[in-house]
Amino acid sequence: MKDNKEKTLQNAITHYKDSQKPSIRASAERFGVAYSTLRGRLGGAEDRVKGHSRLQALTEYEEKAIVRWCAKVDEWGHPATLTMVKGMAEAMLQRRLKDRVLGRHWLSRFLGRHKELASKLSTRLDRQRAFASNPRVLRDFFQKVFATLNSLL
Repeated sequence: MKDNKEKTLQNAITHYKDSQKPSIRASAERFGVAYSTLRGRLGGAEDRVKGHSRLQALTEYEEKAIVRWCAKVDEWGHPATLTMVKGMAEAMLQRRLKDRVLGRHWLSRFLGRHKELASKLSTRLDRQRAFASNPRVLRDFFQKVFATLNSLL
């Protein structure tokens, strides 16, 4: 959705620049974007994502390195946990800036920026595995399986 908005805004900018009689308001109305946003962009303002990137704890390169690391760990058959990802990020940050720490909501914002990690990280699965290895649960499961098989025979 955000990419689509950005494309529409870029189309409006192109339309404005290519027009015989350039009008910010006409270009904004034609493409359905806010007049103030289009005016700001034409004045040199950055989009929100780029504008706030310098405020992030990790650089874009460091975040990409974490994403690649998560993919590699997943390939090896051991999906990274949320605590592993945050630990990796804290180690990278400590190496560059000794006195800086990650914020309370860093992990959720990181996952928001890198949606491809949602399927690679394991949280609930770890709890389900721990629950499934409980001997009482296993015994109950197999008793039900045997009861079902006996009723079929």
